[in-house]
Amino acid sequence: MLYQTIKKRTYEILDKARTGDVGSRIFDLAMMTMIIINILAIFLETFEIPHSLHLFLDNFEIFSVIVFTVEYILRLWVAPYQYPDLPPWRARIKYFFTFMAIVDLLAIFPFYVPLPFFDDLRILRVFWLIKANRHLTSLQKIGKVIKAKRSELLSSLFVLFIMMLVCSVLMFRFENKAQPGIFHTALDGLWYAISIFSFAWLGDIWPITIPGRILGGFMAILGMAVVAVPTGIISSGLFEDAQEEAKEAEAKETFKLLKQMKKDLDEIKKKMGNEEKK
Repeated sequence: MLYQTIKKRTYEILDKARTGDVGSRIFDLAMMTMIIINILAIFLETFEIPHSLHLFLDNFEIFSVIVFTVEYILRLWVAPYQYPDLPPWRARIKYFFTFMAIVDLLAIFPFYVPLPFFDDLRILRVFWLIKANRHLTSLQKIGKVIKAKRSELLSSLFVLFIMMLVCSVLMFRFENKAQPGIFHTALDGLWYAISIFSFAWLGDIWPITIPGRILGGFMAILGMAVVAVPTGIISSGLFEDAQEEAKEAEAKETFKLLKQMKKDLDEIKKKMGNEEKK
């Protein structure tokens, strides 16, 4: 019983903090602090910093890897509580292949098993920023909305991809003869389409023919509309999520009020029964 109690409490602490769970809240704050310090260290190490600070960051990195390793092992240990309908071994296998478990493994594995194609493993600490999703409610809400609206988002992205392909081929046809060195293949047209649709035009490639310029202007206007679609989908999803939370909060308050009313009525009945006996 003590073993199961410790195991369940460990799961509650590792899971996102619930209202009133001080231990889980402290754990979330500690993990977020550790993640933020490590991400800031990536930027600080690009400057000339004192040797003492550099040594502190190195030691803190080692400490962080140890903590995240223990966390990963504990999450595998308590996985049966996350998937109570599965046998313990299947629950752990299922958790092992979840997105966040893979992120955890990618964040710590190279520090124990050196990879020949990675000269500096410190860059892998950017994976630790994804771990913040577990400890920030706002990021969890965005992830929940993206998951709920994934079909709409995938449809909009697919339409965007098709439009970029069509525009890249058209741009290639319009510009290839006028400037064959720049628009050598349709991939050059695709690079221009990506630049325009993402509003990241670098000025290294542009159309000079009249049809090409007309198409480029059309792509710029179309890009604003296309980019607005995923943004609108996510915004509407966040609004719907906020409405659901408000309804849940209202339902809890109503249930609490009804429970209190029932308690008051029971006390009144009890008093009336005592008076009748007298």
